[in-house]
Amino acid sequence: MILPKTLKVGSHQISVVFPHHFRERSDVCGQYDQSLSEIRVDHVDACGNMRSDSSILVTFLHEVLHAIDYTYNRGRVSRRKDGEDDIDQLAQGLAQVLRDNEGLACLIKE
Repeated sequence: MILPKTLKVGSHQISVVFPHHFRERSDVCGQYDQSLSEIRVDHVDACGNMRSDSSILVTFLHEVLHAIDYTYNRGRVSRRKDGEDDIDQLAQGLAQVLRDNEGLACLIKE
């Protein structure tokens, strides 16, 4: 899986750290750090097994959605009680739409 090294959300340049390994918490596979403008995505699961490309893509999109939420919505979705689930469901749906509709990439090219 190849992820971009950086992406821009609003006026923020966000670094993407992949692969990253969360040694301190085995239950985390991705993280958006607003203070560092950084997204981190793990390449292994809690058991040390390599994660699938589809799982990595969903995690990456999940963290991108957090970055969008914090940039444009002051983190309102992320801070809600069910916010993490809402973000995850949106990431799953976005991954499916992007994966199953190759022609979408041409819509966003300038």
